[in-house]
Amino acid sequence: MHLRSIEILNFRNYSKGSFRYLPHGCLFIGNNGSGKTNLLEAMAYCGLGKSIRFHSDQEMLRFTSDRFYISADFMLETGLSLEVSFSYQDGVKQLSLDGEPVRQLSRVLEAVKIIYCAPEDINIITGSPRFRRQYFDLSISQVYPKYLPALRNYLHVIKQRNSLLKNGYNQAQKTAWDKRFSSAYMELLEYRISYLKGLNTQLASTYLNISESINSLEVLYEPIMRHVSPGEITEELVMEWLKQNESREKHYERTLMGAHLDDYRFLLNGYDLKLYGSGGQKRIVVVILKLIQANLIQDNTAIRPIFLFDDIFAELDLIHMKRIQELINNENQVFITSPKKDLGLLWPMLPSVNLPLSSDETE
Repeated sequence: MHLRSIEILNFRNYSKGSFRYLPHGCLFIGNNGSGKTNLLEAMAYCGLGKSIRFHSDQEMLRFTSDRFYISADFMLETGLSLEVSFSYQDGVKQLSLDGEPVRQLSRVLEAVKIIYCAPEDINIITGSPRFRRQYFDLSISQVYPKYLPALRNYLHVIKQRNSLLKNGYNQAQKTAWDKRFSSAYMELLEYRISYLKGLNTQLASTYLNISESINSLEVLYEPIMRHVSPGEITEELVMEWLKQNESREKHYERTLMGAHLDDYRFLLNGYDLKLYGSGGQKRIVVVILKLIQANLIQDNTAIRPIFLFDDIFAELDLIHMKRIQELINNENQVFITSPKKDLGLLWPMLPSVNLPLSSDETE
C-alpha cells in the first residue's frame, strides 16, 4: 500500500497543507523545528488513530486553534483507494472512512499499516516495561487485528477486578472474575508468544547481517510469574496463583500479575542488551525490530507497510545505513526525515523536499 496524498488543518505547527506523494515515498530535509516530525506524525495518526509519540489529541492542536483535521488518501494492495479522515474538537474525535463515519478505530488498524521509527524508540530497550508493552501491543495488533479487541477486553476485566479488590467482595464474585481474568490473560499470552516466535525466527537469520557486533539476538517474554516459562502458563496455574496471593492483592487493592505487568527482555550475544549493549547496538536493534515488524505484517496480512523513518540515520554510520537500505523492499513506500542533504545519495529513488513549506505549497 502507499499514501497518495494528505491534507492537514491546524495540526501541530501546520495551519493548512495539502501534499501529494509518489509510490516510492519522499525524503524531507530540514533543521529542527521545520515540521519534519509533525508531518510524519500526521501520516502515522491516519494509520493508528492516535499520536505515535503518545501525545494527547489536545496536544495535537496548533497553537490558538480549537480543531484539527487530517485526511489521507491511501492506495491499497487491492488497487482500491481508501480515504481516512480524523477531526478533533472539544474533546471529541471523529473518524470517517471514505466519507462515512466509523466508531471503531480498529477498522483503521486493519486496513492501514504504518511503521514509525524515531530516535526515542530506544526507550523500547532502555525504558521501563511500559514502553516495551506499548510497542509490542501495537505491533501485535497490526499483525493480528483480533488482538486489539482481546486487549480491550482484558483491560476491562482488570478494571472491574481491581474495583472488586478495593470495595470488598464475596468469594463467588471473586472466583467469577478470577476465571474471566485467567481466560482473558491466556488469550493475550497466546498472541504474544506467537508474535515472538515469528520475530525470533527472523532474528536468527537475515537480520543479523546488519551489524558485525550482533552475533545472536533473541527477545524473551518475561511473565510476572517468573518461576515458569510462558509456554507453561495455563488457566489452572493462573487461578492457583490468584488464590495463593489473594491476601496480597486485597492489601494492595489491585491485580498483581498478568499481561499489564509482564515484560520483554532482549538478549544480545547472550547478554542482557539493556544492561550491557552499547548505544549503537541498541539503536540498530530497534531498527531491526521495525524491519521484522513490517515483514510479519506482510506475511500475515498481505499488506506492505509504509515506513516512516524520523531522523534515525543521524547517529548511524554509512555501513549500517546501507545495510538497512538493502533490507527494505523496494516496493514499500518510505518517508525519511533528515537535516542532511547528502542522505539523498543513499536513497536516489526518493525525491527530496526542503522544509519548512509554505501553507499553500504541495509536493
